[in-house]
Amino acid sequence: MKYADPLLFSIILSIVVSFIVTYLATKWTIVEAKKKGFVGTDVNKLEKNQVPVLGGIGIVAGFIAGSFTYLVSEIDFGRTMFNSLFIERTVVSVLLSSLIIGFLGLLDDIFNLRQSIRAFLPIFASVPLAIYSIGHSTISIPFFGLVNFGVFFYIIILPATLTITSNAFNMLEGLNGLGAGMGLIMASALAFIGLRSTGPTFHAGVLALILVFVLLAFLLFNIYPAKVFPGNIGTYFIGSVIGSIGIAGFMYTALFFLYIPYVIEFILKAKTKFKGVSFGKVSPEGYLYWDGKPNSLTHVIMRIGKFKEYQIVIILWSLELVFAIMAVIFQTVIIRI
Repeated sequence: MKYADPLLFSIILSIVVSFIVTYLATKWTIVEAKKKGFVGTDVNKLEKNQVPVLGGIGIVAGFIAGSFTYLVSEIDFGRTMFNSLFIERTVVSVLLSSLIIGFLGLLDDIFNLRQSIRAFLPIFASVPLAIYSIGHSTISIPFFGLVNFGVFFYIIILPATLTITSNAFNMLEGLNGLGAGMGLIMASALAFIGLRSTGPTFHAGVLALILVFVLLAFLLFNIYPAKVFPGNIGTYFIGSVIGSIGIAGFMYTALFFLYIPYVIEFILKAKTKFKGVSFGKVSPEGYLYWDGKPNSLTHVIMRIGKFKEYQIVIILWSLELVFAIMAVIFQTVIIRI
C-alpha cells in the first residue's frame, strides 16, 4: 500500500470490526433462526439435518459495520491527503446498491419471489452506481481494448452487470461453504488489485478487503459441516457487493474472469429453464452423485469421480482461484496501461 499510517489504521480497524460483527451477528442469527423456524434441510448429508438459514444477515451486518467504520475513521484524513469525495461516493454507492439486492434476497427467503422480480429489482439497485460512475463510460474489454459505450453504459451495461453478478452468484450454491468460499476468493482478488492502485480503485479495494474478513468470519459457521446457511439474502448480497466493488473500482476486466465459472453455471441452469439444482444425491458411503443430465458445475464434478461434499467444494474453490489469478494478471496490465 502506498499511503500513510493513519489510513492503515483505518483499514485495520475496519476489518477487525467487520470480522467481530459478522461473527457475533451470525451466532445470534443461528439461535434466533432456530427459534423462529427458519431452517432448511442439509440435503447433501445422509442424516438430512435441519440447519438454520438467513445466515446472510450476519454477512450484511458485518459488511455494513466495516464499511461505515472505514468511512467514518478515514474521512477527516481523506480530506487532507486525498479527495474525500472518492471515499464517500465509493462506499455509499456500493452500500446502497448492495443493500437493495440484499433486501431482494431477504424477500426471496421469506416469500419465494418470482424469477421476473429477482431479475427486475437489480435495475433499481444500479442507480447509485450509475450516478457515481457519471463520466466513466469507457470499459476495457479483454482482447478488444477500450470501448466507450456512452449513455448505454448507464442504462444497459451497469444494470446488466449488477443483475448478472447478483443472480449468477445465487445459482452456484447448495454445498456447505461453497458460495462464501468462492466469494472470499473473488473478493481477495479485487482487494489485491485495488490496494495496489489509487483513487476510487483503492477504496473499492478496501471494501473488498472488508468483505474478505466478513466471509472469513461467516465461514467459521458455514464451512463443512455447516451450522448455518447464507440463504438468498447472503448469496445475493455477496454477489452484489462483488459486482458493485468491481463497478465502483472500474475493475471490469477482473469481474469478467472472476465470473467465468458463473457464466458456465448460468448456461447449465438455463437449459433447465432455471429449475435446476446444485446439490446432489448421497450414496450410503457419503459420496455425492448425480445420475441425470448435469445442470450445475457441481454435477459435472460429481460425474467425473467419487467425491464427498467438502471435496467438491475444494475443487470449485480451486477452479475459482485459477480465474482469480487470471483476473489479477489481466486487470493489473490494464491499470499499468
